[in-house]
Order: sequence, then structure tokens, then C-alpha cells
Amino acid sequence: MKQTLRALILALALAGTTAHGQTAPPTVPALPPAAAPLPKETYLLGRSYRVETMKGTSFTGTLVSMSLDKLEFDAQEMGRVSLERTQIRRADLQGPAAAGVGNKPGYFDIGNGNRLFFAPTGRGLRKGENSLQAVSLYLIGGNFGITDNISLGGYVSVIPGVGIGNQFLLLTPKFSIPVSSKVHVGIGALYLRIPDFGGTLDKSYGAGILYGAATYGSADNNVTAGLGYGFFEGEVGSTPILQFGGQKRVSRRVSLISENYIIADSKAGMGGLYGIKINWRRTSLGLGAAYVATFPHDRTKSYTEYDGSQYVTTTRTYRQGGEFVTSYIIPLYYDFTFRFGKGVK
Repeated sequence: MKQTLRALILALALAGTTAHGQTAPPTVPALPPAAAPLPKETYLLGRSYRVETMKGTSFTGTLVSMSLDKLEFDAQEMGRVSLERTQIRRADLQGPAAAGVGNKPGYFDIGNGNRLFFAPTGRGLRKGENSLQAVSLYLIGGNFGITDNISLGGYVSVIPGVGIGNQFLLLTPKFSIPVSSKVHVGIGALYLRIPDFGGTLDKSYGAGILYGAATYGSADNNVTAGLGYGFFEGEVGSTPILQFGGQKRVSRRVSLISENYIIADSKAGMGGLYGIKINWRRTSLGLGAAYVATFPHDRTKSYTEYDGSQYVTTTRTYRQGGEFVTSYIIPLYYDFTFRFGKGVK
């Protein structure tokens, strides 16, 4: 009996060994292809960076998309900028998380800050950023960003009952450059064709202002100072006109604006506009109250009297006080602007 059991166990062992020898070896799965190496730098979407490229160009922008080899920034000064990672020399993280334009949640782009109400700033339109504008109903026109440094604008009056030959024509060429991320300077002209109301285009007068302006700040919040000289029929005046003003975006839709002019003459004065601009993504409505102030100055008056035997001319000098007139909160200036083009964000 024992021999029979031993024989059975030996037979089972030999059968298992033979079956194992006939089984195909397990298949080893192929190794996946090597993954691309992860970039060494760590970037955060929605954060603002100060970027310097290998070519030396610098800008500040919000990181809006990224891949293993590319980064895309939204820079207020340059629009969308796409760079290979190898093109970036350094990128320094700036401030808190950004959830929109101006690092504030829900804020959208309202333009590049190229003007206040109507007065130009040192900032220019972006390339492809254009606008159509109606000013106080009787002036319509537009401004067009030819390049990031050159813009051209034109307006024509639409006075009812006046023929096309007797309408006013305004041209506004401008050249501007960024000195840094916050400082921009620009030069330009406001040329006004004044008709003689004779009904023909060949009879008119040319007048306007040649100006230079410097602006500090961003597109939403900035201050501007400028200097200009008036001209008429090719002759430039000797009295400078000083300009100063600013814009402050106080909420998602509302900006406060002030633009002021001083005629640098002791017998002259100053004037300007102050008010608000209501912003939408592509349009805006500007409402400005106005004021005029004259400077105190000396005035000379001559008069002639007959003293019984002869006429005597007497000259007297007296001090005339300054005057101030304002429309308070009643807007005398209003404009409606529509922005369009590839440069509009």
C-alpha cells in the first residue's frame, strides 16, 4: 500500500513538472516612452510677473496660459505675449494673485489710457486698438492705433443746417513711447480747420496746438502733465499752455477724471473739465462738468476829459480781481466711445 502511494505521489510530481515546463513564459509589457522633462521653473496661472527676455525686453503681465515649452502673458502695455520658456531670462512674481485687469477680481480692460476726456496723455493706443467717438452730439470721429507708438485721429463737426464745406475738421496725430512700465511720453498736434462759412473748401483757416505730454501710472490710474503752444495760419504763439490732469478708476465701471488747462499769462486764467467715465468692455460714456477761472491782474484804463480849455488824457491802473465760474455737477461735456479692433482686449 505504501509503495502504491509513493508511486502515485511521484507520478503527480512528474506531471506537474512537465506541465510547468510547457507553459509559455509571462509576457513583459513594453515600457512607455520617456516623458519630456519637467521644467525647472514653477509658474502660477493668474499671477503677475515681471518678465525679462533673453533679448533684453522687459514687461509686466499676468500669466494666462502655459505648457511644457510655452508661456503666454497678458501685458497691459503689449497685449498678449507668447514666449518659449527658453526665451525667458527671468520672471519675478509680483504681488498678490491677479484675477483680472489691474489685479482686481472682475475688472476688465477699458483701453490704454491714451486720453482723459478729450485731452491727450503721454500714453498711446495699442497697435490695432481703434475707437469711434461722438462728442457733445456735434462732433464725431475716431482714433486708430497704427503701431504701438503711432496713432491718428480725425473728427468732423455735424452742425445742423450747415453744409459740408462749412463744417469744422480736426486732426489728432500722435507719437508716444514708454520710458518704463509706468512712465510714457508723447508728442502730437491738434489741428483744426476753421471754415470761413463761404461754402467752399478752399477758403479756411488752420489753427491748433502743438504739444508734449508725460504720464505716470497705469492705463486705469494715472496723472499727466503737458505743455503746448497754439498756432494760427502757420504762426506759433509765444504764450505756453500748461495741461495737467488725471484718471482714477474707483470701481469696476466708474473712473474719476480731471483735465485742466492754464494759459501762462498773468492776464489770462485757467479752465477745465471734471467728472466721471462709465465703463463697459467695449464702450464708455464720459460726463464732464466745466469751470473757468481768471487770474487777478492789473488793468490800465485811459479816458479823455475836457477841462474847459483843452482835452486832457488820464491813465489809471487798478487791480481787477479774479473770477470763477462753474457748472457744478451739470455736465457740459459728454462723449460716447466705442472701441474695436485686434488691439482691444
